[in-house]
Amino acid sequence: MRAPLWLAFALIPVAHSADPGEVSIRSGAWSPRPPAISANSNLVESAVTVYDSQGRPTGGLKAADFVMSDNGKPQPITFFSELRNPVASTGSSSDTNLPAASHQTRSVALFFDDLHLSTEGLQRSKRAAENLIASGLQPGERMGIFTDSGTVTVDFTSDAATLLAALPRIKSHTDPADLVTTICPSLTPYTAFLIAQHLELQVRERAVAEVMSTRCDGVSHTIAEGKVQDYAESLWENSRHRSTSALDVLKVVVAHLAKQNGSRILILLSEGFVDDDRMRSQKSAIFDDALRSRVVINSLATQGLSQEGLSYRQLILTNTMADAAAATGGWLIRNNNDLNGALNGLASTPEESYLVGFQAGDPDGKYHTLKLRLFGHNGYKVESRPGYFAAVPVRKPDTVQQRIDNAVLSDISIQDVPASVRIVPTGQKFQVRVDIDAKRLKFAAANGSN
Repeated sequence: MRAPLWLAFALIPVAHSADPGEVSIRSGAWSPRPPAISANSNLVESAVTVYDSQGRPTGGLKAADFVMSDNGKPQPITFFSELRNPVASTGSSSDTNLPAASHQTRSVALFFDDLHLSTEGLQRSKRAAENLIASGLQPGERMGIFTDSGTVTVDFTSDAATLLAALPRIKSHTDPADLVTTICPSLTPYTAFLIAQHLELQVRERAVAEVMSTRCDGVSHTIAEGKVQDYAESLWENSRHRSTSALDVLKVVVAHLAKQNGSRILILLSEGFVDDDRMRSQKSAIFDDALRSRVVINSLATQGLSQEGLSYRQLILTNTMADAAAATGGWLIRNNNDLNGALNGLASTPEESYLVGFQAGDPDGKYHTLKLRLFGHNGYKVESRPGYFAAVPVRKPDTVQQRIDNAVLSDISIQDVPASVRIVPTGQKFQVRVDIDAKRLKFAAANGSN
């Protein structure tokens, strides 16, 4: 039997409480689903900032100046764009007919990582934000305040008084477990992360020695090693949700900022947080969203200047902040006591940056390391996306109704059903009559019945 296109009744599935797979058929007007256009693209983009030997952003480069590799394999650059800040161009131009720099539309999101900011770090961050807001929002500039705890949110506004009134309400929501160590061995979530990820042998050996001591279990070295590893993995597993929560909210704020006008800047104020390989796909999705929407993520580490310089601990904690800035063409400022000056600088659009992309192969569900370098430009520094997660798209299975619609619209002749279709006119209407020869139907045998 051929399924006719003019069939004037719909085959609509009705859920049954006893059997979810049962489908009932009723008559009614049928209308086809609207056409949907979809396209798959494996374009991998990366924002790129190039600095000369004096640390100044450099413009004027071409696609041929860059060499891109994906997991060590060279990739031809298929997309290239140089991004210039209109404000910088205006300031250096002698054309008095150009609009003033203060008239540029700009949207700035201040993102306070209050899940990881200590009370002291949060106070420094709020003072810097107060200084930035009090200095005055320029015409066309809007700012919003967001926290990953969700306790304080101010949507984008040009009202400085509203923004300033919200700052005192932001509180630290750090986990007491970050300050109180486990009894034996004495681990914090940070040291537990180092041991669980096999990053610091010395930290692990100190914990093992502690478990072997009479103050703790007094067990052998082999047993102590196993206990330390178990303690560390358990503690890190219990605390990593705070990092994933921060990333979840960051993704939402990026999506909201993407809907705003003009240049879009997100400033992440945080003391940093640890992340592991399982968060790579989560981070990659955020960076992809930001790049597509031309959102620049600038990061400000609020710990201030350390006497011993940039420590290994600070490098680990600010890894995500560094990746976010590098991936979106932003800045990372850390180990700096001038938070006021740093925040004012991060609130401005980068003078020169680039957007570079290439067509990747079929997604394999794995993390890919990216490396971008300049060809023949010695002494220049390149900051770009460190990698991406090649997520495999998940296709939702067709619903029962979609399968029926596909069958109705199909031009394939079905020979398995002994049926005929007749059109019976009844005045201005007509009836569709389907006759099925039950004698010729094939029944499957199950439990002694057909």
